[in-house]
Amino acid sequence: MASHNGSAEDLRIPPVFWGLQHNPEAAAVLRTLVATASPGDARNPWFIADNLITFGHTRGFLTDPRFVAAVTAESPSAHELASVWRTHTLCWAAESALAVPGDFVECGTYQGYSMSVVLRYLDDLRGRRCYLYDVFDPSGLEVEGARLPAHAPELFEQVRARFRRWDNVVVTRGLVPEALTAVAPDHIAFLHLDMNNAQAEADALGVLFKRVSTGGMIVFDDYGWTGDRAQKSAADAFMQSRGLAVLELPTGRGLVIKR
Repeated sequence: MASHNGSAEDLRIPPVFWGLQHNPEAAAVLRTLVATASPGDARNPWFIADNLITFGHTRGFLTDPRFVAAVTAESPSAHELASVWRTHTLCWAAESALAVPGDFVECGTYQGYSMSVVLRYLDDLRGRRCYLYDVFDPSGLEVEGARLPAHAPELFEQVRARFRRWDNVVVTRGLVPEALTAVAPDHIAFLHLDMNNAQAEADALGVLFKRVSTGGMIVFDDYGWTGDRAQKSAADAFMQSRGLAVLELPTGRGLVIKR
């Protein structure tokens, strides 16, 4: 990766895909396509990463200096960089949420990459606070989903250190919804749910949805993935009971604008 000058060359996207270890035939086809298309460069018509293959889209965010600078400043791993389209939709939703009153909330912060990019992208939350929640070390907590590689007892302090540059960020360790009962804003403009667990996300919505301002943004990270159908079903049921529908994005995310 090049310097943080916001040039198109900064965001060369690696063709990282998920779940192909059990499908060698598809993996072989993908390798052939990658070799033929040579994706990665922002000016190449192909985008092949994060289980998404497109041709002929402009993907202007790959050459947007502000977005490029926000991503590269966080020194993303190959897996984080591959999810660049998802990261951009999160930045778009967060910036759109600045038009309505309320704070920012993320349930399922993990290592903090997504929200750190968002905060760099926005630069100024205009007096708002950002609340981040996770268990950080889910040992023995089956309700919190599968253990991820970085989960460890020290992850909480590592994430706190990552956000230390922003004095308006509150990092909370604990289970949802109990952690939300102890620490949560009364008014929310932006809500990102990435908990890898249908019941946990439903519990979070049960506490937080009524606090989301009209026009506020709700983003579901795992909504459109075949391995997370339970989360999609839970989100759909919750929103439909309130006269709303979740927009499934090609990136796998789901989006709701509260009205």
